[in-house]
Amino acid sequence: MPPKRRPEVRGGGGEPSSPQPQAVLKKRCRSFDLEIRGCRHLQELAASCFHRIEAALESAISRIPEEVTKAVTSFLSHSPSFCRTLADQNQPPRYKLRFTNCLSNEVFTKKGICDVNGEPLKISVDVSNQKEAISRRLLSAKIRVVVLDGDFNKNDQECWTSDEFTNHIVRPRDKVGAVLTGELELRLKNGEAYLHDATFVDNSKFTRSGKFRLGVMVIDDLGERVQEGITEPFVVKDRRGEGSKKHEIPSLDDDVWRLKKISKDGVFHEALKGSSILNVKDFLRLYYTDEQALRKILVKATDKIWTTIVDHAKKCDPGRELYYFFMENHNVVLFFNSVYQIVGVKQGDHNIPFSDLDKIVQDQVGQLRKYAYEKMTQLIPINQCAFQESRIPEPKFTDQMQGDMDPNFADLIQEGNIDQESNRLHIFFMLLTMVC
Repeated sequence: MPPKRRPEVRGGGGEPSSPQPQAVLKKRCRSFDLEIRGCRHLQELAASCFHRIEAALESAISRIPEEVTKAVTSFLSHSPSFCRTLADQNQPPRYKLRFTNCLSNEVFTKKGICDVNGEPLKISVDVSNQKEAISRRLLSAKIRVVVLDGDFNKNDQECWTSDEFTNHIVRPRDKVGAVLTGELELRLKNGEAYLHDATFVDNSKFTRSGKFRLGVMVIDDLGERVQEGITEPFVVKDRRGEGSKKHEIPSLDDDVWRLKKISKDGVFHEALKGSSILNVKDFLRLYYTDEQALRKILVKATDKIWTTIVDHAKKCDPGRELYYFFMENHNVVLFFNSVYQIVGVKQGDHNIPFSDLDKIVQDQVGQLRKYAYEKMTQLIPINQCAFQESRIPEPKFTDQMQGDMDPNFADLIQEGNIDQESNRLHIFFMLLTMVC
């Protein structure tokens, strides 16, 4: 027999009644409370684990210093050389490497590196205390040549750290490769080595300073630090620019644009060419005979640039070519070199280099020199093969000639007061005979 259905309870409107809202809310609150309790339990458990881990770490850390101290003490007791290194790390190194000769201010890629005289770069060992002997191991140590940024040691300090040196080593650029190639690892022999085979592959434009330095370091473990050696900063240019390179010491036959501050086909070069000044010899001849005329040609040059050009030109070796000019009215012979710079004076039996004359006499001879420059066609070259002293007209000192000369200059020459030592009086004459 099927169970009887309970009659539905209907409200006043005849609709079934819904569950009480209070019971549903109470049930939900109970569930939320359980969740909160569960979260608190997890938090307490996590805090407990954290405290346990923290205590374990503190205990481990507290034991580290003692263990490390024991280990370091044991190591140092068996490594006296390392102990000495640590003790002396704040002291200047006893030994230093250095480059004994100098590079040119300009170096070109794909061309062997050498000093200003074309010789290989020499590397040697210096010792701070000259009385201290250099160890045999150092005298035959292995060294490496590296490229440094030109800014390294820009304040010219005597010492630096190994890290400072290493951090300034130039790294190769992408798609270019090594900056320097060749035999860069060398072996010292009696404390010396020569860099025969080294070539730059990249130029120095990409560095901050636009320059490089060469550095050299010991790569053998010697038990103490040897300070690295460095060169002066220099520019490395692409070999395509070598054709317009300035010569450190120009020659007489060099094109005039080889002088510093004169660019090939530039404003100064064109101005000089327009005045038929084509080489360094032409430049110096005009400078010594008429400096103001040369200055007018280079009127656009500042005083600083003018000084730089002239100083560079004066480095030129004038050679052995000599001229003389006989001033019959003054009974004096003036001697000039190949660029018409006065180099000596002869009066009677006295042959005196111009530089040995005092300032007053130099000024007086300078007035005679100007007269000679006005008569350039009368300058007579001295034949170095067949020159004989008799070929130069011998001045004959007379009272009449003395009246035509500056009294002070005549007295100095006549009385021999320019120099009382005969050796010094005849220096210039001896030089002339040696040339001949």
